[in-house]
Amino acid sequence: MEQLSPQELELLRLLQQNSRFDIGELIEKLNMSRTSVYERIKKLEQEGYIKNYVALLDARKLGLKFMVIVHVSLNTQRIEYTDEFLEKVQHLDEIVDVYVTGGIVDVILKVLVKDPDDFNEFVMKKLSVLPHISKIQSSFVMRTIKQTTNLPI
Repeated sequence: MEQLSPQELELLRLLQQNSRFDIGELIEKLNMSRTSVYERIKKLEQEGYIKNYVALLDARKLGLKFMVIVHVSLNTQRIEYTDEFLEKVQHLDEIVDVYVTGGIVDVILKVLVKDPDDFNEFVMKKLSVLPHISKIQSSFVMRTIKQTTNLPI
């Protein structure tokens, strides 16, 4: 990885705050020409610093008001069984984040559903039927204090 210039780092900071940028604002804040800004953005995309552009949706407005953090312990840590489990959870729309962890649990899932009844149905019909699970523990999120997609650069 090559070292990014201060202007490139600032460009990344600005884009992660709002990727629907006003080119005039970027030109002014970065003290760069229009061509230079576009060239830097293209370079950052090609080098993989910018992976994608997305719209961040309000889950609550879409009726997804119940967030649950689910800790899953697998009955074996054999790589082929872990990979099989991870392949299957990627296809469950209710799961928005998946983390493989070291320590007490093997996998942490962030699940968004409408309500506790939907969560119960999700666990009973979709999650608990997946292979290699030995234990599922759930924590219901009462309040979100901080949620961001911005990286600390």
